[in-house]
Amino acid sequence: MSRTAGRHWAQAGVLLVIGAGIVWLGLSASQQGPRVAGCVFGGGFLLLGLILVVRSLPEPVVNELVFDASGISRIVGGVVWAARWDELAAVAVPAEPGREHSFRVVLEPADARFAERHRGLTPVGGGQWLVSGITLSAGEAGRVREIAGLFVGVAERPVAPVVPEPSPPPARVDRFVPTSATVPELDHVSIHVNGWDRRKVWLFDFAMAMLGIGAYVAVEFGPSGFLHTVCRILLGAVIVLVGVVHAFEFNSRKRELRADLRLSNVGFRWKTFYRKFELSWREVAELRLRTDGTLEFRPADLDFPLRHGDAEKFALSDGWYRLPRPLSSAATRKFTAHAPALLPREVVLTVDGGAPPTPITRGAT
Repeated sequence: MSRTAGRHWAQAGVLLVIGAGIVWLGLSASQQGPRVAGCVFGGGFLLLGLILVVRSLPEPVVNELVFDASGISRIVGGVVWAARWDELAAVAVPAEPGREHSFRVVLEPADARFAERHRGLTPVGGGQWLVSGITLSAGEAGRVREIAGLFVGVAERPVAPVVPEPSPPPARVDRFVPTSATVPELDHVSIHVNGWDRRKVWLFDFAMAMLGIGAYVAVEFGPSGFLHTVCRILLGAVIVLVGVVHAFEFNSRKRELRADLRLSNVGFRWKTFYRKFELSWREVAELRLRTDGTLEFRPADLDFPLRHGDAEKFALSDGWYRLPRPLSSAATRKFTAHAPALLPREVVLTVDGGAPPTPITRGAT
């Protein structure tokens, strides 16, 4: 099963041909306007084609999961690990919960020293090991079961969610039958992860306004000379600096660039324009905020990687998971103010190396 990224020679060739054609049509025009338009638009296509050519020049990193007569091997650039069939008792190919066409490969070792010989696997419940970094389609899962069945057993390993779904009510109810209900969301807080500290922005604006007013007064009413020239330069620098700072602050609030963290008594949600990750507190054992603003969590059980394959990119080597973007100083202050009141008591919260007191809350228990 190969996941090696392909090269983009065909797309690059199409873009280069289109760009060259537009440039040629523009240069062949008799008027200046079509010439400029042809060179601009054709140059854009040529630039995109050249970018794809540059990206296609390096040799792509090999990313494969290989099944052969000797065993199973994982190749990412080079051989990460290789397991012989006599080291395995069974192979399971469970489907990810909520994803019918996405499957994972789980290995059941034949002896307890399997982990000492193979370091590139992720431990899951039951003493089994997950092949990380790759998911299979339904067709690939069937082929893996077929090949594994020739050498070792094929085990069934269902992955149950942490919170079981309530069973459907019977067709006819003669008496009241209590059913399990989901935990209601009682309170929440939204945190702009990369948001700027508005108090610092206001202080900066005040300082720049005072400096700009002083420079303007010196330019308008001061004597000509060296000081007059310096104040004019200073006034222009203040205007440019204020514009740049507010442009960066505005970009942090744009939908394409901002990241939001939503905390509630039920769980948390990390959302950007391109990615969304949501998790219930029932699946979190510990949450910690480091001094550099990075937010990390430790799952409550070992089967977490099987239920959330999309969180694999957040995984650290020690079993923790780190969210991709650190919190700004303003977001950190808001997190430390509201998180202790929203987290359930079962989740251990650590901030800046020390655990703040967690009050009795209305959170899920």
